[in-house]
Amino acid sequence: MRVAIVGGPGVGKSTLVRQLADLYHNGAYGEGEKGVWPVEVLEDIAAGRNAVGVTEYFARLYDANYRDAAGHDGPGRVIFFEGARITLEAHIAEYAPEHHEALRRVAAVGDAWRPDRVIVLTSSSATIERHIRLRNRSHEDVEEMVRRFQLIDGEFRRLAALDPNAVVIDRDGREFHERRDLLDIIQLARLPMFTEIPYRRA
Repeated sequence: MRVAIVGGPGVGKSTLVRQLADLYHNGAYGEGEKGVWPVEVLEDIAAGRNAVGVTEYFARLYDANYRDAAGHDGPGRVIFFEGARITLEAHIAEYAPEHHEALRRVAAVGDAWRPDRVIVLTSSSATIERHIRLRNRSHEDVEEMVRRFQLIDGEFRRLAALDPNAVVIDRDGREFHERRDLLDIIQLARLPMFTEIPYRRA
């Protein structure tokens, strides 16, 4: 089973992907960030330029993840991805209309990925701002990240309504390092339950 976790910047996608993958012991595919992406990608995202190049980079990154996972998927397995076609489509809203047609052509590579479930994380802007401030990354402009989140979050919600495999989950009040909140997300997303690794006290 392939489960994509998507949402705007700062909503906690990477953390949730890692936490759920650790519970299921089947692995995960993140999209990376600073230190993984070429520095030019970060520069172009921050400047709002090279719309097609940035989108094509993420399309190739996601495509490599989905292709690799095809060899690891199978009965009883749940594999988590950060990103899906809906991610490429939602980010189109960040760019001028003259780029939209070319961006949709790039996003078409995502037709082949077909995750079985798409968890669309949403949140209030206050939660996003708090989380971005807490992680305190020097390369992140908090106000700009919140602005981008608001724009992209609206697109994710709109697109999720068109996808029968998508479930929108509000992360407000949920912490991804708490077992009860992870179990709540598993239930809301209608995922099969993971197999617990037993712990015994001697």
